[in-house]
Amino acid sequence: MKAQLLSIAFFCFVTLLFTSCDPNELDNSSVYWNSNTLIRMGLNGHVKTLITTEGKQLYEFNQDGYITKSVYTDTEFASTSIYNYDSNNKLNSIDFSSTGGKGVAYTTTFEYETVGKYIVQNQYHLLMDGLVPNLRSISNEFSRADYVFNGNTMWLINTYTGEANYTDTVTVNYDGKYPVSITSNNGFVNNITYASNGMFKTYVSGNQGEGYSNISEYYFKPDDKFLLIDSVVHTSTYQSVISVTVDKYTYNSNKNIVYEESFNSNYDYSYTYDSQGNWTTKATRYRPKETTTWGSPTTETRTITYW
Repeated sequence: MKAQLLSIAFFCFVTLLFTSCDPNELDNSSVYWNSNTLIRMGLNGHVKTLITTEGKQLYEFNQDGYITKSVYTDTEFASTSIYNYDSNNKLNSIDFSSTGGKGVAYTTTFEYETVGKYIVQNQYHLLMDGLVPNLRSISNEFSRADYVFNGNTMWLINTYTGEANYTDTVTVNYDGKYPVSITSNNGFVNNITYASNGMFKTYVSGNQGEGYSNISEYYFKPDDKFLLIDSVVHTSTYQSVISVTVDKYTYNSNKNIVYEESFNSNYDYSYTYDSQGNWTTKATRYRPKETTTWGSPTTETRTITYW
C-alpha cells in the first residue's frame, strides 16, 4: 500500500498515537485500538528509532512503543513533531514546527472523558485515522473537533477558524462501545463490523448525489496483531452506468504485502528482514494490467535500532 503518513495541519500522524495502557479506562491491550504506535505501524520488537524515505524521515519511540518524535528533512523543507504523554502513555499534545516556505509552529491539544466508547476522530479517513478511546476534543489555533454524545449518537462538531471560519457536524451512531455508521454532508460510512479484538472486519464508505454514486466496500483479514486490509470493492454509478473494480492484497508470513492488484495495475513486493522480522529493504515492481512485462524494481531502505 502506497499511502504515506505525513504531518499535516490538524490530524498530524494521529492515527498511530492514541491509546491508553490503563486497562481500567476502556478494555485492555487485547483491543487493537488500545495498542501502541509500533503495532499501528506494523513493527515488531522494541523499536527505538526508524529511519525511512532514504534518510529523510526519522521516528523515535519510547520503551513502551509510543512515538515521541517525528522529523522530516528535505532540501527545502523540514518539520518536527514532539509527542507529549501522561504517565499512562495517553497523548496530551503534539508540538509541531516547520521551516521552509512560511514556516509554522503550533500545538495540538487532546482532551478525554470517560464515555466508554471508541471515538471516530475523522469521518473522512476511517481506515487511516482509526478509533480513539474516550476522546473528547482535539484543538489547535486553526481548528477544533468536539465529540459530543447523546445516548448512542455522537456529534462530531468540526470548527475551523481563520480564513475558513465555518462549522460542520457529523453524526455517528453507536452499538455499545463501537461506531456502526457515520453520516456527513459529504458522504457516509455504514455496515461497520468488528472482530473480537476490535479490529474492523468490514465497512462501506461512499458518497452519492443526483445521477451518481461512489461506493467502496472494505474487507479485512482476521489477525491477532496487525490490521490487514484484504480487499476493496469499488462500485461507481453515473447516469445508470455501473463500473465495478477490485483492489486485492496478498501477504507473506511476516504480514507484509507481497502482491497488490488494482483495476489498472499490479505491484509486486519483495523484502529482506532483520532479526526482529522487520523489513529493512523493500523492492517494488510495477506492471500495468494490459501488459505482461514487469518494470525494473525500485528499492526502499529502512534503518531500525532497538532498545
